[in-house]
Amino acid sequence: MDQTPQEIKALIIRFLQRETTEAEIAVLQAWIREDDVHRQYFDEINVTYQTTVTLGRFNPEKIDAAWKSLDQRIREDKKSNQRFLSPILRRTFLKVAATISLIALVSYVFHTYWTQKTLSRGAVVYHSKNLSTRVDLPDGSKVWLNTNSSLEYDNGFGIVHRKVVLTGEAFFDVEKSQQDFIVSTKTISIYVKGTRFNVQAYDDSDVRTTLEEGKVELKVKGGQELYAMRPGDQITVNTELKKVVKDKVDPSDYSAWKEERLVFDNVPLSEIVLKLENRYKVNIVIDTALAQRERLTMTIEHETIDEVMELIRLSSQIKYKKEKSQIVIYE
Repeated sequence: MDQTPQEIKALIIRFLQRETTEAEIAVLQAWIREDDVHRQYFDEINVTYQTTVTLGRFNPEKIDAAWKSLDQRIREDKKSNQRFLSPILRRTFLKVAATISLIALVSYVFHTYWTQKTLSRGAVVYHSKNLSTRVDLPDGSKVWLNTNSSLEYDNGFGIVHRKVVLTGEAFFDVEKSQQDFIVSTKTISIYVKGTRFNVQAYDDSDVRTTLEEGKVELKVKGGQELYAMRPGDQITVNTELKKVVKDKVDPSDYSAWKEERLVFDNVPLSEIVLKLENRYKVNIVIDTALAQRERLTMTIEHETIDEVMELIRLSSQIKYKKEKSQIVIYE
């Protein structure tokens, strides 16, 4: 027997609550790709679910009402003769559909727990504060997050899209697929199918994308032009002027941080300062003109911050001093 719309809704809700098996996800993904109407159906349930979660933050009575409304719509859909899927998952779907009414009866005591649990599943956020972190995404892609960085994606990832939001720095090893993998930052969007690349997008710095393998298309937000990248290409976007600069570099220099190394090849002192602040958790004060003018080549592995500052002093004409909790660099 084929599946009815209410059974599809039940599967989608299980997916939004992250309770589906890999086999069920594969079935749902195939169903969504089958027809644009199916994709719209998924979006409709997703909106209802997320609205319920949002209401639950403020008013437990409203969340009960939202679930009851959804349950009523499921009952009405039983009148439909439409069929969507094979019978393999029918019993599972019916069980889940039955639980929707029970959710509406959850007491206020359990409601708080349920809301917090659902909220945590509504948007997956990884934050790397003091150490670099590896993240394995649902589609098989791998991401290494540098310190003071975060990565976020929602429940639709791997089903209706492959989009992540990055703040900070990360190295991506993207699983090949016909579906675009999109990295969004405050300044740019990056579109790939399957490739390896590094993105540096801290809040108060230029955004730098370095391609190691494959192909990448980059677009500055607010602009129209797509910039194509090939292995060894690096595109730097000035966050204030939106100026785009393309260079040829050694990509391994810009992903060395994954192995706890910092490699600088004739780069501005401003970039070195940013990396040192992130790695050593220190505040470094330096004149902007000096930071942009001075360029250095150096590799940092296991040195302390004091050893690094001495290396910088010996490699250039600058001086430095420690003042309380910060380091001041001057000429």
